[in-house]
Amino acid sequence: MSPRDGTLVLSRRQTGLLISPARLEILEALGALERASARELAAHLGRPPGAVYHHVRTLAQAGLIVEVDIRRGSRRPEVVYTSAAQRLAVAAGASPSGDRQALRTLQAVLRQAGRDVEAAFARGPALLKRRFYGGQVSSALTPRDVKRVIALLEEIESILRRAKRKGSGRVDDVFRWTSVFVPLGRKRP
Repeated sequence: MSPRDGTLVLSRRQTGLLISPARLEILEALGALERASARELAAHLGRPPGAVYHHVRTLAQAGLIVEVDIRRGSRRPEVVYTSAAQRLAVAAGASPSGDRQALRTLQAVLRQAGRDVEAAFARGPALLKRRFYGGQVSSALTPRDVKRVIALLEEIESILRRAKRKGSGRVDDVFRWTSVFVPLGRKRP
């Protein structure tokens, strides 16, 4: 299995590291770039290299990203990284403290999604026209319905992961999809 195949179920420590928006952005950037040095990640994210180096080291030490190459840099050798797995997952229900950590990480992901939506709206309606989707639905589902919804969400995720990384060169070619599908524990009406 190559580093990017499969799913990595995060440990409590790894989950806690992803509360940081900067680390989430670095993982997202590696998902888009597939392979990059800390310098390339900093340029891609528009962040100072020093701050990115710190987070990259932390992510590598935690096993969330892995070294795949060392190449010559302008001053010294540059380490090239990729994500440890194509998909990261949190094991909900393992323990109360683990669940609290998972919840904090998911809240960080949702805050990032909110910032993404805010930035898209700030760029104007032309960017959003027929290119934006947001919604929320609550429904009573049978176990069969739940399986089907999860399968459809996994299919969407698969389509997005297979998408070519090269766009048309437009600034708005990159899209982000964030989803939450959670049982609310309510009875059918």
